[in-house]
Amino acid sequence: MFEDLCALQETLTQCLALGDDPRLRHWHQVLSQTLPAYRQKFVEIRQALDWVKGVREILHAPLPTEEKAGAGGDAVALQLAHYLGRLADRTDLSPWLSSYREHLFKVSESYWSGLFHCYDIANLPRTNNDLERLYGNLKRGLRRRQGVHNLREALRRHGAWAVFCSDDPSPEALRERLAQVPWTVYFAERARYEEHQATFRRRYHWRHQRETVMQQRIAAWTQAVLNC
Repeated sequence: MFEDLCALQETLTQCLALGDDPRLRHWHQVLSQTLPAYRQKFVEIRQALDWVKGVREILHAPLPTEEKAGAGGDAVALQLAHYLGRLADRTDLSPWLSSYREHLFKVSESYWSGLFHCYDIANLPRTNNDLERLYGNLKRGLRRRQGVHNLREALRRHGAWAVFCSDDPSPEALRERLAQVPWTVYFAERARYEEHQATFRRRYHWRHQRETVMQQRIAAWTQAVLNC
């Protein structure tokens, strides 16, 4: 925003050089009086942003694949340690930048033990952001379909089968993609789903219809004894 306002001030300066206007001159004066008070703060924020970009460039080292090894976790960790070490040696920082530097060190230390495995293990993502996004979309979808806020029971019942990401442009494209699943695979998965749901039905009946369940078990045992 500061850069946008500076650009706007420069535009007003050029416009006023071509022709005076009281409204343009008013806003030029307002910006001329206001922006200098924030210039130094903006310089500090820009410096902090440069630090974050430096950390980001280091952490965006190539990840390993099945065909090609990456930089390696130890190498990336060493590079990041050297970068943070150079920041620690600086003594020319303002109080705000010093505070921000300490925050950057604490965040880095808290993530350090699990930060570099992705550079040694093929196909391991850098973060779990994609999984968090998938989980958030799943919860929103369940809330819209079931109209409930507490999703614990819904996730236990349907979570393994409720995750379905579709980016197909049309229903026809979706049908074509689903048609690639063999019927045998579908029926096998459907049977696994029904078996999973049966477990919850048995628990529900035991909690809410215990006497009936007990009588059914006794009747089943009686029949089994008679058949022996």
